[in-house]
Amino acid sequence: MNRTLIPKLLILILLLGSIQACKSRRDIILVSDELLRSPERALRTLHANQADFQFYSARFSGDALWEGKNYPVSGSLRMEKDKAIFLSVAPFLGIEVARVLITPDTVKFINRLQSRFFVGDIEFINDLLGAELDFYMLQSILTGNDFEHFTTDNFKVSDDRSMVLLRSSGRRPKDNSRGTPLEHSIWMDPSNYRIRKAIVQDQTGQRRIEADYNSYENLSGQWLPSDLALKFTEPDSRAELSIRLNRSNLNQPQDFSFSIPSRYTPMDL
Repeated sequence: MNRTLIPKLLILILLLGSIQACKSRRDIILVSDELLRSPERALRTLHANQADFQFYSARFSGDALWEGKNYPVSGSLRMEKDKAIFLSVAPFLGIEVARVLITPDTVKFINRLQSRFFVGDIEFINDLLGAELDFYMLQSILTGNDFEHFTTDNFKVSDDRSMVLLRSSGRRPKDNSRGTPLEHSIWMDPSNYRIRKAIVQDQTGQRRIEADYNSYENLSGQWLPSDLALKFTEPDSRAELSIRLNRSNLNQPQDFSFSIPSRYTPMDL
């Protein structure tokens, strides 16, 4: 991968990258036979317990691993469901060094360290990460939800180490039946019916996203991740990140203002 992309990639890894978080002890909970008899029933149960909100915000801190080196990361995350994902990175004494605003059809990015900017579509992220992601997939990954805009008619269900394992070998967006099918595995925790782990990969297995939700917190009756570990792998690169989310809030209106200083210049892609 072109090394000139690394500064941008380190920011975007926050959306797709790493593991290393400590896992808390959990008591073994037996999986209901009722859930194991029907993939449809298991999926309905999963979707019924997903986080549903208008606004979400949190502070984050953690570590990113890139090319064998660890980088501390911290900042803030803001979301308006189905409309915007805003990420501000401020690792040095609270001074912002970069920010990203993603909407269903636009990506805006500024690098304050280099006075550079980008405005375009989601392919900016996909090209950097070798992925096929859309806004709604990113939103789901960050909140521990399933891809509700994807098909659900070809899942199989089983018991895996006291988890409900839902596995599909050919998921596609509902509005793109000819799109490239993805293999999707979801481990549902029977203690709260939330996703404990998920793996998404292309059918060759060369591009892979793995998400571990090591703990959740209850915000106004909604369970959202508080310890998130993501990992992105493709044939010639691997990015890892683990973050802890705190000072989280639900349904408080958020500011998504995004201005590009006139002296900033476009990024060389």
